Amino acid sequence: MDTLTRRAMVKGGIASLPLTAAAGRIAAAERQGPDEFAALQSRVKFTGDGPQFTPPEAIDVLSRIVNDRGIDADYYSRGGVVTELEERMAAILGKERAVFVPTGTLANHLAVRVLAGADRRVAVQYESHLYNDSGDCAEVLSNLNLVPLAHGGGTFTVEDVQELFDRTASGRVTTGLGVIAIESPIRRRLGELFNYEEMKRISQFAREHGIRTHLDGARLFMAADYTGISPRQYASLFDTVYVSMWKYFNAPSGAILAGPAELLDDLYHPRRMFGSALPQAWPLAAMALHGIDGFEERFAAGVRASEELIVALDAAHGLRVERVANGSNIFELHVTGPDPRAYSARLALEGILLPAPLPGGGFALKVNETLTRRPVAAIAGAFADALGN
Repeated sequence: MDTLTRRAMVKGGIASLPLTAAAGRIAAAERQGPDEFAALQSRVKFTGDGPQFTPPEAIDVLSRIVNDRGIDADYYSRGGVVTELEERMAAILGKERAVFVPTGTLANHLAVRVLAGADRRVAVQYESHLYNDSGDCAEVLSNLNLVPLAHGGGTFTVEDVQELFDRTASGRVTTGLGVIAIESPIRRRLGELFNYEEMKRISQFAREHGIRTHLDGARLFMAADYTGISPRQYASLFDTVYVSMWKYFNAPSGAILAGPAELLDDLYHPRRMFGSALPQAWPLAAMALHGIDGFEERFAAGVRASEELIVALDAAHGLRVERVANGSNIFELHVTGPDPRAYSARLALEGILLPAPLPGGGFALKVNETLTRRPVAAIAGAFADALGN
């Protein structure tokens, strides 16, 4: 879309333009040619943890991977580049084995399933993805009993675990606490981090009492940049750990579950039982490997840019930034003046994409590597100009 067209649309009143029409014009630009493709790759996206490639961008990346290094195909998610990804992630996380699965929902489910054994109770956070957003899969499909802790917060304490452990042991019917599962950062709490010192205490308690542990570390590699604690350090506190391959490593889908060989060597059998031995997973694994290379440097640069941007936005008239307590890569932006959807549409015409407005107003903006695609001053200026003052 050329500059004159954008200016005409803004001058004509983007608030009066149907949002579907604006979206249609933006989508059409994705199909027009080299200039439009370059515009795609200049977009600054506050909508996700990573670049969230469009189909043209994903195809371009896969083509470059094929030309630069080639891709050794897998067979039903075994061998080839899938094994290469598994070995790479196991080494990074300091675990004996890693297994590729198509989704994080399945990674978390398989983890607590294999860890629990005969002790069917699993301690989880009340706000966790496993408890709220997985369709009760652990209960329905694996006969596990998820017990939520930390109502109204993100971090439960070792005292909470002790109380659950004692209550479980005192039951008239023998029931064991088999697993403690922790999610960090916590999606439902806008990327809030689980307190690391409490995490260490809980890990020690679990080891002393023969309870196995799992970390839902979907966004673990981003957390590391905010805490200074490496993914390997985090993973060392847990028997198993899940990391997303699509949220910021840019695969179309996929997850890695890493842990001890005794638990994961034959995990491809339950993976297949759950219908998730993809006949060809090589596009997912190849793009994940590609995204892992250089991620730490790219994301760190995005974080640095975001810190400058937050200062600039908070200083602008009509904008207010609110940090998430003990947060990671999400901050809230509150806008005074225009309708939130109209404001978002104005920025979209300039190649700056916002998520849907929050129910109470404002936006939960996600920091990612796309923040380095333009100078911080230019991004801040676009946010101010879109106010229409």
